[in-house]
Amino acid sequence: CCEATGASTTGGASQPIAQANFNPQHALQTAMAQHQAGNLASAELLYKQVLQTTPNQHDALHLLGLIAKQKGDLKTAVQLMRKALNFNPNYVEAYVNLGASLQAQDNLVEAADCYRKALALRPNYGEVHSNLGVVLKAQQHLHESAECFVRALELNPSSAEAFANLDALLKEMATPDEALIYYRQVLVIAPELIAAQQGAYLSLTRTVPEWHVPMMNEQNRNQAYFDALKAAVKPDTTVFEIGTGSGLLAMMAAKLGAKHVTTCETVSLIAETAQQIIQDNQYDKNIKVIAKKSTDIDIGAELEAKADILMSEIFSSELLGEHVLPSLEDAKKRLLKPQGKVIPAAGSIMIALFTGDDIRRNLLVEDAFSFNLQGFNKIVSNKRLIARNDLNIELLSDGVAAFSFDFEGESTFPAQSKTVQMTATRADLCYGLVQWMRLDMNGDQKVMFENHPSQTSKVSNWQQCAYLFDAPIDVTVGQVVMVNAAHNRAVPWFWLQRLEV
Repeated sequence: CCEATGASTTGGASQPIAQANFNPQHALQTAMAQHQAGNLASAELLYKQVLQTTPNQHDALHLLGLIAKQKGDLKTAVQLMRKALNFNPNYVEAYVNLGASLQAQDNLVEAADCYRKALALRPNYGEVHSNLGVVLKAQQHLHESAECFVRALELNPSSAEAFANLDALLKEMATPDEALIYYRQVLVIAPELIAAQQGAYLSLTRTVPEWHVPMMNEQNRNQAYFDALKAAVKPDTTVFEIGTGSGLLAMMAAKLGAKHVTTCETVSLIAETAQQIIQDNQYDKNIKVIAKKSTDIDIGAELEAKADILMSEIFSSELLGEHVLPSLEDAKKRLLKPQGKVIPAAGSIMIALFTGDDIRRNLLVEDAFSFNLQGFNKIVSNKRLIARNDLNIELLSDGVAAFSFDFEGESTFPAQSKTVQMTATRADLCYGLVQWMRLDMNGDQKVMFENHPSQTSKVSNWQQCAYLFDAPIDVTVGQVVMVNAAHNRAVPWFWLQRLEV
């Protein structure tokens, strides 16, 4: 934190006692010059001489206290600075340095009080806003701390210390959307600050992951939800949705004639944006957006009555991410009518054996420029999301539903572990398993969504996932590959058990 070394601007509190050949004011000025030059011993002696003739000279008391602080004698520093403030309660610099001394003693409450008193006297003291921010951060008053650092930057946009403190704080804040607010405030002050641009970018991508855009543009997914809603929605239907996103699915339900749609979204920025989108599309009278987790919503409070339809798309590429199983269990128990519909009604985690040169070159390395690089495969994860959708993934077996979930029919979804038998349908070198998802939208297999590896799309949200074996295996037609499969309700996992001869 900063140290204020200047004297007050209010003058001495009393007339010095006359001594031959000694001018207290001149001695004070000389002491301050020695102090600023780093000659602490000379300055200390002169301050003490001034105080012998003028015991209530607040500048001498304060600056003598500052020397004590600089020498590490915090107890003496605090005593002297308090005494200076007794004689001059409007002494800004004394409040600042007393605050710093108390802060060094971990007396954060009194340190913050001193900084606030200094700011009450001098509101535009940027360094003190920064000092107060540091103390508030230590007290876990994170939002107040961030506001102090932003104010310090408003007063001094080039303050590297204020931004460094703010940046460190925002990286520790619980939610990226909260951090984003402050980064954007900094960018209004200093748009050229690249570190703030990067902080805003990282916070925004954590708050609103980039997969949202391709998800909204994925026609097959949108059509599957629309067709499922079209088959289920009646004029008196009420819909509850978990995960508002852009509001697209809620507006589909409203457009198809649902009596009312309530949708919840945990990320406040997304909820606010969806509310505006819904209003722009003139469906705000039929749709209510709640910025809460579904588990925090109660009948008679946020939701008037239990819904006829429970809709969600909080699925990861592995199906189980985003807390989908506990969210559905809770919502079905508390927020859905006993015979209510669930969209999607069921889902399966599909797996198959795979090979293919295109996919191999994206997942494994062998030789490059005649150099053997295979050792690098040992330090790369066996589990890999397949980001590209234009690779020729060749299946060596039929797809098997490793795990199936009846979202509509079942009330609980416990963790599972099993062995899955895969039968090779062609001979080749098998690199592992490719996993995808299949959704039965209404439970009658009439409206289905599946991101099968054989399908290519220029726009895709849900990706396939590869589970590589420790080493590729040669399989022949009809050969059985036994696979261990497990999920813990949040993540599935697959690995090779054995290859039957």
